[in-house]
Amino acid sequence: MAPTHVYIVGAGFSLHAGLPLQAEFTKALLETPKKAAHDIAPLTTYLGEFVHDVFDHKRTANAKFWPQLEDVYTNIDLAANTGHHLGTHHAPSDLRMTRRVLLSRMMSMLDERFTSAEATKGPLWGKLDKFFKKLDVNRSAFISMNWDTVIERRLSALHSVNSFDYKCRALRAGFPPTGNSVVDLPLPGITPTVPVVKMHGSVNWLYCDNCRQLYWFPATDALTVAKQLITQTEAVKLGLAPPSDFAKWRCKQCTDVPLTTRIATFSYLKALDFPMFERSWLSAEQLLREATKWIFIGYSLPAADYEFKHLLKRVQLSRKRPPEFLVVTGGKKINTDATYRNYQGFFGRDIRRKSPGAQTFFARGLTAQALAAIHE
Repeated sequence: MAPTHVYIVGAGFSLHAGLPLQAEFTKALLETPKKAAHDIAPLTTYLGEFVHDVFDHKRTANAKFWPQLEDVYTNIDLAANTGHHLGTHHAPSDLRMTRRVLLSRMMSMLDERFTSAEATKGPLWGKLDKFFKKLDVNRSAFISMNWDTVIERRLSALHSVNSFDYKCRALRAGFPPTGNSVVDLPLPGITPTVPVVKMHGSVNWLYCDNCRQLYWFPATDALTVAKQLITQTEAVKLGLAPPSDFAKWRCKQCTDVPLTTRIATFSYLKALDFPMFERSWLSAEQLLREATKWIFIGYSLPAADYEFKHLLKRVQLSRKRPPEFLVVTGGKKINTDATYRNYQGFFGRDIRRKSPGAQTFFARGLTAQALAAIHE
């Protein structure tokens, strides 16, 4: 049975689990957590050197002085992807390393933030739990614009869901105690499978550049995946220890090929021309075509996501019967007003925050009223 409720979630959804909004990513990257699972100082030091060289800021500059991450990634991508230097000291190979260091630090930061929020369980965490507790997993699917694993972690904790269909032919895998090749990870008993389409990739994915097989790992293996992005030679150069923990894992078929990752970063040149993204986008289209409700949570429908917005509009207009819309957002009134204008301008009069007709736009987050509308 096709899911009737498709949840399209953005950074505002993951904010409930302690993760930063995009505007706060740089600050989160540079902060040192009280209980770091591993030494992040070499990564932040290296990134500080890069920003000093390329953007002329102090090596120890605070996040407020950094350029936008879109500018960092786009400048790296435009040079590295075409085989050019970015200044005399940053050759294409160095730029690719910088991109991977930045991604590795992002992955570990997201894990740190989630773990910290899980320990404190603040008010936003409580609202997130109420949302998931009321969820009917048998008729629900997710389309996530995020890389994080908040969906997977909360479904596992509250509904014992350990099987996720990423709709891109990813295989469930694990890291064995011995050897260097990943292995198939059997499911622990009978568990429902929930579709979770990640439009820009996920922090629990690793990819084989040789056979093009994609693997997904339990969300609790986030730090192991993050370390896979940095080669052992680079770990020595950066001062990360032990180097043997980095780029350790190999494809189970191509045992000489280290696994890596494919993430569509904040770059204005999102790299979506890989097999897993092509399949993910086609799967998202199918879910949207068949669902009764499109429920947007914590996603502002930004202009930068023009490819995804075109997908939404194309599917909306091609359906025999239009979907029911629900939009849940939060924050300051100036921001929620802007989000309302985005949705109302794009989807039309079905986006309502006042009468006549049932309310479909909720500006105060996952309130009891919003949850009632979502789960009816």
